[in-house]
Amino acid sequence: MLFATKTRFALYGSFIIFILYYLLFTRYPVPILSIWHTSTNPSVVGKWEISVPVPLVPVAAAVLGRTGEVLLWAADNPGSFGTQNRTVSAIYNPRTRLVSSKVISETGHNMFCPGLSLDVSGDVVVTGGSTSNHTSIYRSASRSWEAVSGMTLGRGYHAQTTLSDGMIFTIGGSWSGGVEEKNGEMFDPKSKAWVTLPGCRVEPMLTADSRGTFAADNHAWLFAWKNGSVFQAGPSTAMNWYDAGGAYASGRQVPASSRGQNNDAMNGNAVMYDATRGKILTLGGAPSYDHSPARSAVYQVTISDPFNKVTVEELDAMHTPRTYANSVVLPSGDVFVNGGANYALQWTDANATWYPELWISETKRFRRLARMTVPRTYHSIAVLLPDATVLTGGGGLCWEPCEEIPQWEMGSDHFDVQVFLPPYLFETDGKTFAKRPRIAGKLKKEVKLGDRLVVRTDMDVNQFSMVRYGSSTHSINTDQRRVVLESLPRERSEKLGWSYDVKMPSDPGVVVPGYWMLFATSSKGVPSVAKTLLLYV
Repeated sequence: MLFATKTRFALYGSFIIFILYYLLFTRYPVPILSIWHTSTNPSVVGKWEISVPVPLVPVAAAVLGRTGEVLLWAADNPGSFGTQNRTVSAIYNPRTRLVSSKVISETGHNMFCPGLSLDVSGDVVVTGGSTSNHTSIYRSASRSWEAVSGMTLGRGYHAQTTLSDGMIFTIGGSWSGGVEEKNGEMFDPKSKAWVTLPGCRVEPMLTADSRGTFAADNHAWLFAWKNGSVFQAGPSTAMNWYDAGGAYASGRQVPASSRGQNNDAMNGNAVMYDATRGKILTLGGAPSYDHSPARSAVYQVTISDPFNKVTVEELDAMHTPRTYANSVVLPSGDVFVNGGANYALQWTDANATWYPELWISETKRFRRLARMTVPRTYHSIAVLLPDATVLTGGGGLCWEPCEEIPQWEMGSDHFDVQVFLPPYLFETDGKTFAKRPRIAGKLKKEVKLGDRLVVRTDMDVNQFSMVRYGSSTHSINTDQRRVVLESLPRERSEKLGWSYDVKMPSDPGVVVPGYWMLFATSSKGVPSVAKTLLLYV
């Protein structure tokens, strides 16, 4: 009898453990782990503003340095993608919350699932996607689109980055334009021409995706670095250097190191949170693009001189495994991680992770933040705004007709954007906005790298930092990076204010030319609204 009772308890215990495991770690849309998250104080967990409707599902976004507006676009349709050579777009003004829309047909380019980066003048360079070899540039000064020479290879799901010399590098992208060895190529914005780089081989950066090369060369984590070099931090376990601007006319690839073992992280994130020290944070992802469990692994990768081996340190994991998420570096150097899914399945919110996390750079640990009101999974975006808040949006948008996709469900296409207010914007009571420093007076709008700048503030500040204006699509943002600036106090006076001598870094590989946000941060860690600087060589 005693044996039977113990057996019964063991069976019940195993059943309870199984149920808890299922609820905590599989596809339950609102993880039960969230009940352990007790604080609702915005000074601890931040706060979500009300979402703003937009006339499309924003699959891609770019913040315009000239105006602070956000360029958004979807595909050839507002909520699904097809085969028409056009793009539905909108411009969102964060200050007024007004939205204007436009169907871009003049370039003959369906800019769904493209390569994306901001060039040194702040223009938005969009390559490939559904129209696989096209290149279109949004000229922010004239607010118009221009079609230029197409890539030598058709690409989609590729990544690209703007280099220290102003060139634009891309690699991979077999989702569109055929499955083949899609080695690197480079665009010259001055000549508007593409040059092939067969020495920048794609094969070393392939993941072991279950769908083969079609998905294995997607969404590379690219970082422009010194002397025209590019560092590829993932999503493959193998990391590589690419020489796109050196003495090798055809380019070259040099192995860098491995990021853990068997740790492919497709649709994970990589953020250069401290470019001055070459610090990169990588987060999450999944072994394969689709039908694959997400990972919670986090690594810090440190790069120094190009083509040298890099240092890798495994850090404490995120609270929640996530793929399809977006990560944004804040002026503080902390990293905001938003959305994603705990199991990779496209076009559904069934596996959504509802709690964003904040990676705190000082402690190298994560804090769970305020619960999202709108899930952001596959095809969502997130970018830093000049007021030190984060704009999120989108998720969903499948091919037409969506009804033919088994996992698609009504309501998983999100036609909206939403702002997150980080904890640093609140006093400890959670009800009062923190007093923010203000960068006073006028600054030069264009600053040469290596120059010094006199910056005046209305209070004593602890630090000056800059974050490059960002872009976002498919969990990739190759534009954003943060640098801490050297500064010396010049004048400190309650009556006359405070002034500082701030030195701009001189290396365009560390501070890639283009539009940057300059933040002053108080001793309490509260950032100012940014001043925009156009940095040039």
